[in-house]
Amino acid sequence: MADAPSRLAACLAGPRDAPAIAALSCAALDRALRAPAELTVAIATGDAVLAGAFQRVTTAVGGLASTDDARAPGDASVFRRGSGGPAVRVGPGTVHVALALASPSALVACDEKRIVNRYVRPILRALTRCGHTASFTGRDWIAVAHRPAGWVGFAHDAASRRTLVEAFVAVRTPFADAGRASFLGKHPATLEELAGKPVDEARIARAIVDAYAGDAPPGDLAWPGSPDAPPIVLAAAPVTVEPPWLATVDEAIGPLGAGPDASGTFRVGGDLLVSRDALALLEARAATAPLDDLPALVDATLGARGVALDGVKSLTSLLDVITRARRRG
Repeated sequence: MADAPSRLAACLAGPRDAPAIAALSCAALDRALRAPAELTVAIATGDAVLAGAFQRVTTAVGGLASTDDARAPGDASVFRRGSGGPAVRVGPGTVHVALALASPSALVACDEKRIVNRYVRPILRALTRCGHTASFTGRDWIAVAHRPAGWVGFAHDAASRRTLVEAFVAVRTPFADAGRASFLGKHPATLEELAGKPVDEARIARAIVDAYAGDAPPGDLAWPGSPDAPPIVLAAAPVTVEPPWLATVDEAIGPLGAGPDASGTFRVGGDLLVSRDALALLEARAATAPLDDLPALVDATLGARGVALDGVKSLTSLLDVITRARRRG
């Protein structure tokens, strides 16, 4: 049974640099929550690339083995965020949305299978009210005028049920270059490009906070500046440069990979969105399990009840990439 709607602590954070955004994202599943649902909406400053939680960074400057379009512009830095999926570029005007939840149903009725579908709706309402008619395609991007104008995804822990819903709205800086399979041939755009005029990112940010507040029960909302406002001052962890994956395969959301990391530990990752503890359990067991046991192992870990998984049409893709990496290793 879904949890009853719970209190929302909303924080309109204003300007935040990429390290602060990455740090908030990475800490979302582990830090103490002051409310069952905590929303932080910030506006990015400076250019950076934020790698997905399970991607492999293979150069110190931002070349990601799984995405050609994730190279950092100029001398921009690379940081890792907490949500899965492909790399996202942030820059001046990017609106960052981070909704930390005690469980998928902490704010509205939702289970782990519908995290993005359910929690992207306030963002769509906010953009539309600001004159940018928005929709969700069921993939990992927000459509405005039928073009990708924002990225949305999640981080999740199956054991604790802790959840992060994360989005990046491209007001002035594109969140990605063209070429991703998940874009279905559509070229990414910014709100300013589509509107043909300057767009006030502060207005967008405020509208997003207001839209999420509309999902909270009356009298059950803490506003910015209250004692319940969530902390956002955290330190970003450095990104480790790793060797390329031993094996890769293309999936719905992007490439998946498997192989040892720089320390020799067997890893599985790529552009997928998945419960981090379920993936960690799969990695640990797949490293040494007999090859004949891998099909059952993949099903038992990633197909288990309570596990969130998105961007993968079939678990056969993960089985294939793990098997090929084990054989090559």
